[in-house]
Amino acid sequence: MPDNHAVNRPDSCPIWSLLRVAIFYLALCVPMTVMLIPSLRTWTGTRKPEFPSWSWRVGDMRRYPPIFEEQFNSALPLRVKIAAVSGRLYTNWLRISPIPEVILGTDGWLYYAGLRTNKLLDRDLRGRDPFSQDELDHWRRLLIERTRRFRTIGARYVLVIAPNKESIYPEHLPAWIGPKLGPSRLDQLMAFLKSAPEATVIDLRASLIADKGLEILYYKTDTHWNPRGAHTAYREIARILEPYFPGLSVRSWASFNPKVIERQSMDIARMMGLEFPDEDFKLAYSACAERQPIPIPIPEALQSTTPSPYSTRCHAPGNINAVIFQDSFGWALAPFLEESFRSAANFDRMGWNNAAGYDLSETLKANLVVEILVERNLSTVLRYAELSHSH
Repeated sequence: MPDNHAVNRPDSCPIWSLLRVAIFYLALCVPMTVMLIPSLRTWTGTRKPEFPSWSWRVGDMRRYPPIFEEQFNSALPLRVKIAAVSGRLYTNWLRISPIPEVILGTDGWLYYAGLRTNKLLDRDLRGRDPFSQDELDHWRRLLIERTRRFRTIGARYVLVIAPNKESIYPEHLPAWIGPKLGPSRLDQLMAFLKSAPEATVIDLRASLIADKGLEILYYKTDTHWNPRGAHTAYREIARILEPYFPGLSVRSWASFNPKVIERQSMDIARMMGLEFPDEDFKLAYSACAERQPIPIPIPEALQSTTPSPYSTRCHAPGNINAVIFQDSFGWALAPFLEESFRSAANFDRMGWNNAAGYDLSETLKANLVVEILVERNLSTVLRYAELSHSH
């Protein structure tokens, strides 16, 4: 018999069904809409996701879903603000990071782990994901090509590799990181490049490790070296360059009249939506290091906005007219170098590999080209070089 006391469930009502469908689609579409519209990204403090390009190759299709997922998750609107709500609980009480990109070390040190698919720890620390022989051969060809191309215009090419923070301060990493099982990718590359002595590649690890007992050289809550660490790098670069540019002068750390200041919201801390105090330095650079516009048109391939290309003219001994291509580690290092160069043109571009770089250096009459690259981007540059070569 029919149940006369049965009531209509909400599921039986078409309005409820439509409402659930609408909520489902909103949950899917609103975050994506915010990610793709610049004004909404600015309003919510959301970064633009870097979704991978589609490829029909089997390996690329297999890698696509996890890379897409990580980019989507890291660019979710208000993700940092939401992480900040629980961040203090995680860091102060549970002693774990609220987001997977950050590793909590000892004594207030924070480390950048990158996206899971990047395998930064395995590549650059644990020695569990080495370069292939093809990748090492590609690096060798790339460096020799750049060295020879710049030599034809009368310029010496130098690649400066800025070490990851964990390469200089591994002692503050948590125990779960585990032991190093083999050489890092930087270890591999430096050993392999002994077969290419014409390429000048500066590995700064030894000089930074030697100086780290004097002062802290990297920010505790940021991925980068601080000005003191950048000055150590500057000294080592000048030491290697001096035989090629007699008279090259080096300013001492004390000559910049460093003043200790406190900074908040460094980059790793910001990823968690938290603020931690960190020690920094205010330096007195020479007036000649004031940034000026570059006096020639800049090719579109070398344009940037953070910061815009600029030039300096310090007329320092050594007669160096330099072009500097840098990633974010150059922001602290380049000002020191510029103090010791006759002139410098600075481009905030990482991974360039096109004729524009060669042509611009020739137009500027450069006799030195310096490329500054952080260790964790060694594999990224290789991918850029492959893409540029294929086009």
